[in-house]
Amino acid sequence: MAYPLKEIRGIQLFNEAVSYTLVRRKRRSIGFKVDGSGLTVSAPPREPYHYLEQLILERAPWIVAKLKEMEAKRLPQRTWQQGERLLLLGDELELNLYRSNRRAEPIRSPGKVWVGVPDTQDAAAVQTRVAQWYRRLATQHFQQRLACYAPRLGLAPPPLKLSNAKTTWGMCLSSGVIRLSWRLIKAPESQIDYVVAHEIAHLKHMDHSPAFWETVGQLFPDFKVQRKALECDGARYHTF
Repeated sequence: MAYPLKEIRGIQLFNEAVSYTLVRRKRRSIGFKVDGSGLTVSAPPREPYHYLEQLILERAPWIVAKLKEMEAKRLPQRTWQQGERLLLLGDELELNLYRSNRRAEPIRSPGKVWVGVPDTQDAAAVQTRVAQWYRRLATQHFQQRLACYAPRLGLAPPPLKLSNAKTTWGMCLSSGVIRLSWRLIKAPESQIDYVVAHEIAHLKHMDHSPAFWETVGQLFPDFKVQRKALECDGARYHTF
């Protein structure tokens, strides 16, 4: 029999039906994990169901609390319709659509952005137009921040390439090119500056040694606070 084996099961926790994924693995221990996919229980191949359910019930307060925490973090799916809220440099913008056959640049006003598309009901076209605008703004802003931080280490501003990464905000290549995720433009400037300082420091130290972190601190003393903020807020920047 090939492992792991998965099955979906259910259990009552505090009078509420909770489904979970049971994963049978060649292991001796029993593990519990709650993430965006829900509850996962990892167990040895022959562990009886009644014992596993007893353990789940014992951990019910923790499981339910974690499930509610994950539900609170789950963001609504985007519809790309009039009135939707977008993030840019940490600010919320209300999406306003108007009909236009011209490829006009979106117009930003306080708390709003105006986007013209041939068909305002064409969600894919609206998303494409907005994403293109974000990438242009990201290029401009990131280049300006790289030009601000690089000279502090006696370096010329490095070449910039945008990435579409969803797991890494930035990367410093051995060639000296810095890649930054265009989605980072949704973050406040302080979080962007932390990532920029982090990658600039890699031009001196291609590792995460104490010397590297010392250099990051020289460039951006508040890096620990902003790194934590980015970890907490990052999911909000990945909605498109």
